[in-house]
Amino acid sequence: MSHTVIDAGTALPPEGPVPWRHNPAWDTPDAEAFAELLGALRRVQSTAAFCAPPADLTSALVGPLEEIADHLAAHRVGEDERLAGASATGGPGHPLLIPYEIVSCEDSTLHATVEFGPAHVGGNGAVHGGMLPLLFDDVLGVFVASQGEHRCRTAYLHVDYRKVTPIHRPLRIDAVIDRTEGRKTYVTGRLHDGESLLADVEALFVQLLPGAP
Repeated sequence: MSHTVIDAGTALPPEGPVPWRHNPAWDTPDAEAFAELLGALRRVQSTAAFCAPPADLTSALVGPLEEIADHLAAHRVGEDERLAGASATGGPGHPLLIPYEIVSCEDSTLHATVEFGPAHVGGNGAVHGGMLPLLFDDVLGVFVASQGEHRCRTAYLHVDYRKVTPIHRPLRIDAVIDRTEGRKTYVTGRLHDGESLLADVEALFVQLLPGAP
């Protein structure tokens, strides 16, 4: 697939692409291969989070990783062509976001599953608290976008932590669109481990005005 390569310092057009739209670049063999690359990157992150390699090995690994980054930088493109997209809306995924799977998405309810790994640990085998707002913001944003509110931004996100979130366990995410008032969409969500409530969230997404970034 042909892409328009841009310099790393080049600013994208002010308008940019419509957030969360389905990107044609995601329906390509390039995107399938990119998904495999993300899997390998996530394995490196998880392994690096729980290891203590000797200095000589660490030094030997830095060069190849820098070389990989240089190879990827040579194919930098604009936002409307990038392959790092939200997997829930058709993309292969994003290296910094937490992968999850949507089980069902109706007019006002969403159900999804997620499993945290070693790269998400804050300490003592528990998921880092900052991972939960990141997960909720991603899931709820995709949920709101799926209902036609594509040009939205998070206005606030309030998370209450109820219990420690474990790794290596399939967890359930339930979300509900409570109401829509003009440009505002109010959403709530919960993260469960079986019947145990781990965290819940209240969020507000606001539809952008024409021309807003």
